[in-house]
Amino acid sequence: MSNPLCKTFSATFLALVVSAGAAPWTFEDAVKKSYDAKAYDWNALNTRWINMRAVGLLGLDAALFGQNGKSIRQVGDMGRYERWDVRGLRLGAAGTINFDHPWIYLFSISVNSVMQDYDSDTQDAISVLDASVSLPLSKYHGRLRIGKMKEPDGMSRMMGLVFEQVMERPMHVDAFTPTRADGILYSDLLAEGEMTLRLGVFNDWLEKGQKGFAHSDTRYVARISGVAYESPLKEELWHLGAAYRYNDAASGSVRYKVGPEFSFCDPWLDTGDIPAHSATLLNLESSWLAGPWWLDAEYSVQEVDARTARYRFEGWHASINWFVTGEHRGYNRLRGAVRRVRPLRPVTEGGWGALELSARYSYLDLRDNGIEGGKMGITSLGAIWHPTRQTQFHLQYSRVRLQGPVPAAGIDDGTSRTDIFQFRFVLLID
Repeated sequence: MSNPLCKTFSATFLALVVSAGAAPWTFEDAVKKSYDAKAYDWNALNTRWINMRAVGLLGLDAALFGQNGKSIRQVGDMGRYERWDVRGLRLGAAGTINFDHPWIYLFSISVNSVMQDYDSDTQDAISVLDASVSLPLSKYHGRLRIGKMKEPDGMSRMMGLVFEQVMERPMHVDAFTPTRADGILYSDLLAEGEMTLRLGVFNDWLEKGQKGFAHSDTRYVARISGVAYESPLKEELWHLGAAYRYNDAASGSVRYKVGPEFSFCDPWLDTGDIPAHSATLLNLESSWLAGPWWLDAEYSVQEVDARTARYRFEGWHASINWFVTGEHRGYNRLRGAVRRVRPLRPVTEGGWGALELSARYSYLDLRDNGIEGGKMGITSLGAIWHPTRQTQFHLQYSRVRLQGPVPAAGIDDGTSRTDIFQFRFVLLID
């Protein structure tokens, strides 16, 4: 880990830890508040020894496509995807084991198509999504999480998919970061809970059936985030964060691929396998919450130290959300992430629920120094209706502009245009 960026991040983390010091505020207090099963209803179990709540998700998707001739030549006729699909079906449990210093556990499984994403070729009927336990290192600072979990590469990856501004995560996030990984994660809260620090080591040799640990990529990940500003009445909040990941490329190669922010289709951008010694990712994030408004942006740069050259791939997104009905999203200090909405007047209480309008532009360029993975820009406009906290209806339009070689011909056909109309229904248990 001799990369200069790594040295910079290490020095920054050390300075922040030293400056934060011990405080009367405790990490344990935040954990107990976040996992209090009394806040839940029929799906919760609250006893002296264990707190548990059932968690689940059902997501149903439908889509329509409009393509020009270049789009059909580049990616084929998308009409075969004009159907209903199960985007997600997940079941699990989360909670605490109530020792003097509580342990946190999370276990969830997915069924069928939920795992057919950009980073997984599995077609298993049932797959484990999350399986981890978090142990306290002290009352005031530090927890150690072991198992299968999300890597802390940035807010968009840390947040649940149904918290996102539009229907899918930005393509640079899906291209550069895995959905889940096996590993060990250290997490801490600094500055009396205003800042989060996460340091992790991840390796997938057990799940992917590699020959051994040494032949599977090991990734070292660090993320720090915090509240840069909060108004006296807590109506406005500015979140900043940065993450760094070093991949030792022990498997001998890396590959980055992604689709058009639509599930179930083949990748439209793809670098192919790149023989590599290592790869590093830097991710910068910013979110501004102001009443019913949410402005969010992230920038990612992926650098690859290959055997014969160095490559640099970049992606970013910027988005804006507005609640017509006046709600506003909260902020989870334990995770350093924006929370999902709780309608002010759900339909179950005689109201209309929450209505959210969103817009996002995302961009990814996977071309550099002879690698022709293509580049793509996507503009998305959407509306999300939340009749209750547990239900969502999404309606979204996306304009995709793709520049890349035609796979069959191996020639550059210029920039194509594809229009995608998507609908989603979500039912949540948490």
